[in-house]
Amino acid sequence: MLELTEIQYMAGEKTVLQNVTAGFPAGQVTGIVGPNGAGKSSLLRIASGLVAASGGDIAAAGAFADTAWRARNIAYMPQFQTVAWPLRAREIVGLGLLPLHLSAAQSAARIDAALARCGVSGFADRRIDTLSGGEQARVFLARLLATGATIMLLDEPVQSLDPAGALAVMALLRAEAAQGKAVAVVLHELNLAQQFCDKLVVMKNGTVALAGDAQHVLSPARLRPIFGVEFEQLAGGHLVPHKLGQTPSAKKAEL
Repeated sequence: MLELTEIQYMAGEKTVLQNVTAGFPAGQVTGIVGPNGAGKSSLLRIASGLVAASGGDIAAAGAFADTAWRARNIAYMPQFQTVAWPLRAREIVGLGLLPLHLSAAQSAARIDAALARCGVSGFADRRIDTLSGGEQARVFLARLLATGATIMLLDEPVQSLDPAGALAVMALLRAEAAQGKAVAVVLHELNLAQQFCDKLVVMKNGTVALAGDAQHVLSPARLRPIFGVEFEQLAGGHLVPHKLGQTPSAKKAEL
């Protein structure tokens, strides 16, 4: 488990995160949701150890302060990724294995397995800059899976994917959690969060506005003040956003 307590983060004179407490339990998928600019990406970068918090504590089942420990045990997938060199997809995935000191055979086996799980084996020898945005996203996910890290942190991994691809990625993350890994994922798709996440951390203005079981948190009444829109919950729990006061049910009531 990765646990963050009373995290503070300043960017210059701006307070980005204030008194943020959140836990990412092993064996579960924790979704991080909230409006743009709420601090979700900053929280994930701090949780990965890439950015130092201005205050607060981070604890994990290991020496979080040790850079080598983080490199072996925490895998992070940022929201935006750039590749400086036109490497092949196989080489991109292999970069995630550098801290593990594996043999060539072990590395090849992990790379092949990760590419296959993400459905991009056919792109293994293609240059990353020749792939579409969605194809690149799946290669980057394969790099994360190949590490075998016990803590996985992903910032909007489905943003460039079509619906089928998004469902496949979330199913992969659920499978990783089922193996006992701690998975935390930033999402804007609330219905995906409802379908695949065990717990949710809902952020607004750099603080945690709500936290708890996904089914409890994702109610129209709780989400309305966070996102500033009305949510209609359809049969099966599907959430549909509308402008304030403009849900179909509200219009029927007026008539």
